[in-house]
Amino acid sequence: MGADMQLKFHYSPKPGYTCLVKPGDAGLRFIEFGILRLMAGEGYGVETGEREAVLVMLSGECQVTAGDCEWAMRRKGIFQEKASAVYLPRHSSYWIKGLGESEIAVAYALTDQDSSARLVTPDQVRVKRRGKPHYEREVHDIAENDFPARRLLVGETFTAPGQWSSYPPHKHDRHDPPSEYRLEEVYFYRVDPRQGFGLQRLYTDDETFDQSFTVQDNDVIVFPKGYHPVAAAPGYTVYYLWVLAGETRTMSFRDDPAHAWVKDT
Repeated sequence: MGADMQLKFHYSPKPGYTCLVKPGDAGLRFIEFGILRLMAGEGYGVETGEREAVLVMLSGECQVTAGDCEWAMRRKGIFQEKASAVYLPRHSSYWIKGLGESEIAVAYALTDQDSSARLVTPDQVRVKRRGKPHYEREVHDIAENDFPARRLLVGETFTAPGQWSSYPPHKHDRHDPPSEYRLEEVYFYRVDPRQGFGLQRLYTDDETFDQSFTVQDNDVIVFPKGYHPVAAAPGYTVYYLWVLAGETRTMSFRDDPAHAWVKDT
């Protein structure tokens, strides 16, 4: 990965589906990520092809049809309600109809296995409080380890004002089971209030790669390798939707040994 490789992207809201990153971008092998915006009555349909997909409702209301399945998803907003989501296996044709102005995050990953389409309702989203004072966050698991997907792992993290997240810094860029499995990752950020910001660092053990980014509402960052802690500016809640994928679908991370000690304080 070259030092000049673009890792940060920005979503400028527009009608229809906007692909933000895809395999070949920033070292990605599996993940495509984009945002779908629909007005009431508008529709969008596509084939998953050789990909599985997770559609995460960000706001609004829509109807998803895939084969014989038909589901409704609705959400007042990211910071108001837990998510609804739909999982779609490869070789699926699906159609989404906006029942109001709607925004949906679309995550794909190349796959070599078949599965079944399913709906994830807000009551099925598992909420966990993680960390300690100064690095506390709330994690919402949408498609975690035990979810029947081949590669995609998806969830949401809410980092309170002034707190750190993905902390102590961890990474998952080596296949070293059982302590670490290689997973590429994409973050999609929202900030409340919207004019706020956070800070994202991305670095490796040998310090040959070390970059920091200001992250704002609708930014996207790709993590092909390295540790990746996040800080929320005081006064602002920083949200990120995380999408991971790899050859082995297991969330097992390695903490930076220089900072892992904070867990014991």
